[in-house]
Amino acid sequence: MSQYMSIFTKPLSQVATADLQELLQEKAVENTRLEFKLQVPNKDDTLKKLSSFANTFGGYMVVGARASSADGRIEDLPGVDEVSGYKQKVVDWCFEGASPPLIVEVSDPIPTPAAARKVCYVVHAAESDVAPHFLNGRKGIWVRTDEFSAHFEAELANENELRHLIERRKLIRERRVSLLERARKRFDTYIAKRHTDAGGHRTKFGPSLELCVVPRFPARPLCEQDNLKPIITQKIVAWRGIAFPIPGSSPVSQHESLIMLGAAGVDSIFEGNVWGMTFYRTKIADDDNPGKTYGIHLYGFAGTTILFLRHARAMIQALGYSGPIDVQMSLYSMREVPWLYGAHGYGGGIFTQKGSELDDDVEFSISTSSELLCEKPDNIVMELLRYVFFSVNWSSLIDTQQKVEDLIQMGYKYNGWR
Repeated sequence: MSQYMSIFTKPLSQVATADLQELLQEKAVENTRLEFKLQVPNKDDTLKKLSSFANTFGGYMVVGARASSADGRIEDLPGVDEVSGYKQKVVDWCFEGASPPLIVEVSDPIPTPAAARKVCYVVHAAESDVAPHFLNGRKGIWVRTDEFSAHFEAELANENELRHLIERRKLIRERRVSLLERARKRFDTYIAKRHTDAGGHRTKFGPSLELCVVPRFPARPLCEQDNLKPIITQKIVAWRGIAFPIPGSSPVSQHESLIMLGAAGVDSIFEGNVWGMTFYRTKIADDDNPGKTYGIHLYGFAGTTILFLRHARAMIQALGYSGPIDVQMSLYSMREVPWLYGAHGYGGGIFTQKGSELDDDVEFSISTSSELLCEKPDNIVMELLRYVFFSVNWSSLIDTQQKVEDLIQMGYKYNGWR
């Protein structure tokens, strides 16, 4: 079964009959993130299922689907009668019936592939940043488990699970922050060797781009340390007639990580670690060439952003991770650095656009999923570029969908992909 079926990658507002049919074609099986319900579940059952998803790894409940009692494999989509106001009813149940309230998405009624006048509903609860969610009325905390059988069920958390769940969220959030801090320190150590003068003083490094893709909840290692090198050295992305990481870049093993020094040029680094984090940082303005216009090349910036996201996608697939991710982007030393671009793409002269007037550093993050990164990476790139160019006071560059798409195409051209 493909882990990237449409219901995992599309907004629920766009899920259609063909996507339900795909579940049958792929012979989908219930798992920690997917459950089939033949009938419309009542309030208590709905809250148990959805809170167990939110308290565990997030998931989807498909209402109107029949599954085998033996192995949970989907057998049919007979559908259910359309329920008036079902979407709002479920949202209200989740808001009033759980503490903290559950945030869920509910599809519109979706016609079944075969049964006339019958529909299905898809309900999604993401893995929650504010778990555990208690069900009001002393109905406890529910988690998704297959502890005693091959069936995935919502079960009441026992005392140990409850303590673990609360502590796990704290530790996981702390781990995610510490992994990024450690990667930044490693980059700084590497750059210090190249940008420190004879007197021991740091010299100017200039503007740089940092991109980090990490599981939102890095709860457990995705591979052994010894497996990192073959995974990373085999995940090569074609780039500018050579490759990324650049052939000849130096692999360095450090605790829980493999780091490629000079991955995208001499002042760059790539790090992948056992927790599924990929970290990229590179200089983005060349001040070492006298006589050349100084600034950040617009199409090179777009191409590099696309490259890093595509490589992160390859790493996530190689590590077998599926679930929520954070894409964090940071720009450093940006104030008053101009942007350079061609009047007609690559065919015209070089023009400049004034850079950020007040902010020197910019940092933001996007919460998404591995499925969306794998299926639609350019959608994430679009969102990143909108954040970036609004932040550096160039909002006119990205004020229409077409302009953003055109910029991505120029990034593709810079990368030598199209």
